[in-house]
Amino acid sequence: MVISASLLGACSDGSSGLQTALSSAAAQQPQAGPATITPSSTVAAPPATAPTATPAVTTPATITPATTLPAPTATPLAPTTPTVTVATPAVSPAPAVAKPGLYISEVAANYRRTDGVSWVEVFNNSAQAIHLSDYRLRATGWNIATQDISTAPMNFDLPKVDIPAGGYFVIAGKFMSFLTNTDKSAYVSTTSVTNGSSKTYLPYWSDSAGFVELLTASDNKTADFVRFGTSAVTPLTPSAWSGDNVAAFPAKPNYVTVATPDPLDSYDGSIVRLSNSFTVSGNKSDWSRVAFSTPGGPNDVPADAIDSDKDGIPDSAKVAGGKFGGMDLYSLGARKGQRDIFIHVNYMSSATDIAVTPQKNALQMVVDAFSPHNVKIHFDVGNLFSSSVSAASFNLSGDVSHKVTFEKCTQILSSTAKSNADFTPDAGCSSIYKYSSGSFDVRRKPVFRFMQMASSQLASGAGGSSGIAELPGNKFLVTLGGSGFAPNNARLQTILVNFQGGTIMHEFGHTLGLHHGGFEDQNYKPNYFSIMNYMYQLNGLPADARGGNPLQRYYYTFNNDFNSPVPGYAKAGSYKLCDLPEGPCNAVFKIDYSNGSGKSLDEANLLEADNIGRGSVNGAYLDWNLNGLQDPLSYAFDYINGQTVMQDNDDWSKLILAANPHVVAAAAVEAKAGVRLGETRKRGVIALEQPPSVHLLNEITNLK
Repeated sequence: MVISASLLGACSDGSSGLQTALSSAAAQQPQAGPATITPSSTVAAPPATAPTATPAVTTPATITPATTLPAPTATPLAPTTPTVTVATPAVSPAPAVAKPGLYISEVAANYRRTDGVSWVEVFNNSAQAIHLSDYRLRATGWNIATQDISTAPMNFDLPKVDIPAGGYFVIAGKFMSFLTNTDKSAYVSTTSVTNGSSKTYLPYWSDSAGFVELLTASDNKTADFVRFGTSAVTPLTPSAWSGDNVAAFPAKPNYVTVATPDPLDSYDGSIVRLSNSFTVSGNKSDWSRVAFSTPGGPNDVPADAIDSDKDGIPDSAKVAGGKFGGMDLYSLGARKGQRDIFIHVNYMSSATDIAVTPQKNALQMVVDAFSPHNVKIHFDVGNLFSSSVSAASFNLSGDVSHKVTFEKCTQILSSTAKSNADFTPDAGCSSIYKYSSGSFDVRRKPVFRFMQMASSQLASGAGGSSGIAELPGNKFLVTLGGSGFAPNNARLQTILVNFQGGTIMHEFGHTLGLHHGGFEDQNYKPNYFSIMNYMYQLNGLPADARGGNPLQRYYYTFNNDFNSPVPGYAKAGSYKLCDLPEGPCNAVFKIDYSNGSGKSLDEANLLEADNIGRGSVNGAYLDWNLNGLQDPLSYAFDYINGQTVMQDNDDWSKLILAANPHVVAAAAVEAKAGVRLGETRKRGVIALEQPPSVHLLNEITNLK
C-alpha cells in the first residue's frame, strides 16, 4: 500500500501591604510591582532585593527599606619606628548620585534585527508614584509594514500609567494590536505621515548599535540617555552623555530567531544599571552588560553569572538567597545541578467541556516522564488545585487564579497562514499572545514557558487539532475542547487525562526543539518511539517496544488516520480507541521521548522480524504490508516514499532548554580580535499540526 509523503507529513494533534510576602509568598507568583525603596539625596540606589514571587497584576507590596549605613570613616595609619612618611593616595571621583526621578535601568539586546524589536526598562528612583505619560521615549523607528528604519530619531508617547515608588516598568514596540498592556509593561508605537501616507513605527535598535533616550514630555529635555555600539546619536540635551559608547552586544553565532510577535520575548542579554551599584553619571561607567535579562524587576543577576545546567536560569538564582529580577526561584524549587523548567499555565473554564481545564494527573504524567532525566518540571496553575503555594498541587502563585475568559477559538497562526509570521487570528478567534502578554508577569518571561489551555483553533469552536507550539520557543497551546469531553463520564475522564498528558508533552517538546520525526518533520515512523510521533501522541507508547503492541498502533493508525482496512478490521475507522492495548482508555498510559536506540529501517529492505527496530519478544513483528502474516524474508515497501531510511532520534540528549545560550564569552573573544565575530541566524518556526481523524472525534462524541 502506498501512503503519500504529503499525507504522512501532516499532523494530528496577581495583596496589598507586606502580607506574609517575606515568608509564605516567597514561593508565590511574581507580582506586578516591585518593592518600595526610600530615595536619598546622596545615593539612591534601587533595592538589591525585592519581594520574591508574589501574585501577578496586583497592587504592589511594600517593604520597609534597610537602614542606610553611614559611610565608612577612614582610619589614619599608626606611625611606626622609624617614622615613615606615607603619601596620601589619590582619590577617584565618587560615582554620580542618582537623584529621585525616572531612569532607564535596562536595555535588552535586539538580536532579531528587523525580524522584530526589543524592549527597555525604566525605574522609579523616588518616594512617590511617577506618571509615565509625563515622559516620552526617543529612539530610532522601525516600520512594521515595510521594515524600513527611520533616518532620524522618533518620539514615542508613553501610556497613562503610574509607576509606584521603587517600581520598574517595561516598554516595548506594539508589533501586533492584540498585545496587551499590564501594570508592569506596555507596548508603544508612533505614526508618521508623509505626503498623505502614514507609517507606523516601533522603537528600534539592534545588537550592534543603538540608543534610548527618556525625555520629559513638557519640554523635550533629556531625563536619561544611553548609547551603545556604533551609534552616534546625540541626546537632545547634549550634556546628558559624554565619552565613549557602551560596547555593542557581542555576536551570537547560530542565533535562533524564535517565531513570536511579542518583543518581550527577547531576553538574550541586556545592558543594565546593576541594582547594587546604580549610578547616573551620563557615561558608559553606569552600565554593565549582562547575559541574563531581568525585565520588570531589579537587575540583580551578576554580570558574570553562568548557567551550568543550560536551562536558561543562572546558577546564582538557584541557591538560597539568590534572586532573579526579585523572584526567589530557589523557594519555587530551582536547584543548582538540576535542570529546571518552569511552566506558567493559563486555562479556561466551561460547565460543559472539561477539556479546557488542566487535569492534575495529566500534569503529573509529564513531571514523571522528565524526572528520570534530571529535568524538574515546575507547573504553575495558580489556585486551581490548592489555594496556597504547593508544588504537589502545581501552585507557585498562592491564592491567585490563572483562569481566563472562555473563548471558543484561540490561535497562534491564522488558519490561512502562509508563513510563520501570520499571527493575526481569524475573525472570532483570539491569540495566545493576547494572554501571554496580558496575564503573564513580565518578570517570568525569561525563565517560564507559557502554556494556554484553550478550546479550539477553529472559528466554529469545533474539535480539531489538539495543540500548536513555537519551535523552538516558550509558548504552546493545548486545544482539546470542542471534541466531546463531557463531565461526569469516567471513561472520557480517563481518555482526557491521557490525551492531555500526551498533548502537553508533545507541544512542549516542540518548544524544546523536537520535530514530529525528532530531528526532522517526517511523521509516523514506527521506529521513532516518541510522543512527538503521531503514531504515539494520543495512543501512548507500549511499555515494551519489543512486544506486539507497536504493531497494534500501526494497524490503528492505518485504519483511522489513513482510512485503510487492516487485519481484523475490514472497515476504515472500525478499530476502536478502547480496543487499543495500553491505549488511552487505560489508567496506565506511557508518555516519553525517544532515547534513540531504535534501529534504522530501510523501506527498500524491510524485515518484519525487526519489529520497530528495538528487538522482538514472543514472535512479535511489524506487518508492513498488512497481510496479517509474518513474512520471513525482507522486501521493499513504499510506506513513506519508497526511498526512505527511517531513523530514530535521541530526543533526550537533544532537548533545547534555552533557545539561545546565555554566555558572555564572545565579548572577550571579540575584544581580543578587535573585530565583531561573524554570526549565522536560524529562524524558528511554528510547528503546524493537523486534526485527529474524524473517526476518533466521532467515537469520543459517541462515548458521551
